[in-house]
Amino acid sequence: MKTVAHPGPVASERLQLIPCAGQVFEARLPAGAPLDQAVADAFADAGAQSGWISFENAPVSALDYVIPAGPRDESTVAWYSETYSFPGQGRIERLGGVVGQNDGAPLLHGHGVWTPESGAAAMGHILPGATILAAPVVARCVGVTGARFERLFDPETNFTLFQPVADIASAAMDAQAANCALLRLAPNIDFSASLSAACARLGWPAARIHGLGSLVEARFDNGVRLNSPASEFLVLDAETRADGAAAAPQIAIVGVEHGRIVQGALTSGENAVLITAELVLERL
Repeated sequence: MKTVAHPGPVASERLQLIPCAGQVFEARLPAGAPLDQAVADAFADAGAQSGWISFENAPVSALDYVIPAGPRDESTVAWYSETYSFPGQGRIERLGGVVGQNDGAPLLHGHGVWTPESGAAAMGHILPGATILAAPVVARCVGVTGARFERLFDPETNFTLFQPVADIASAAMDAQAANCALLRLAPNIDFSASLSAACARLGWPAARIHGLGSLVEARFDNGVRLNSPASEFLVLDAETRADGAAAAPQIAIVGVEHGRIVQGALTSGENAVLITAELVLERL
């Protein structure tokens, strides 16, 4: 399994995991508003502090995004590309996003696949403040209380990124009383094995996984490889078991090559987290 050396000290905790209370709900995101505001309003209306949102087949009148890129200097192992913008209308084929906070304000971190009105499909990191839905869309959400994703500085990677934080009143919530959990995976640990380890730590037999992140290249069960020094992925379908017996996670991933999207089941033991993975676990 290929790993990378980050600029900062290696943190002792590799699985940042907080059990919490969760609810599954549907949200109708309106047309005409910036996507980040529409999502923030939906979660506020549901009384959820943080969580996960996903939807498919959504027409847009504007969409901006970036893809992974090599580092600008030695301060980080990767960075972001220039901003790509749709020349007109298009469609979000699939989007998943972590809903959290940045200095007390709502923040959406989303990865997805989209297609401009005239052009090929692409994948990347959406810029939700510059993305406008052209028609309402119904999204599936997992909202949580008792914990949240908060944008915090990570000395190891030298990035400011989402990390799970417990509310003071809920800091001692027992995992057996929780039906959800927030999980952040640190760099250089295998993605699939870490999901099983988190489930075992919670004492849950199994969990459904929602999330996104980055990998050091990518290896798939069908032999396909993404040999990119930086990548961003979206979980398409994944469950994990404490005994490690679950099927391999299905993801979509993009690297530094604009327009090349790889999808499939990850090979266990061969896919190290590059910078982070931000995940919401639903107890099964």
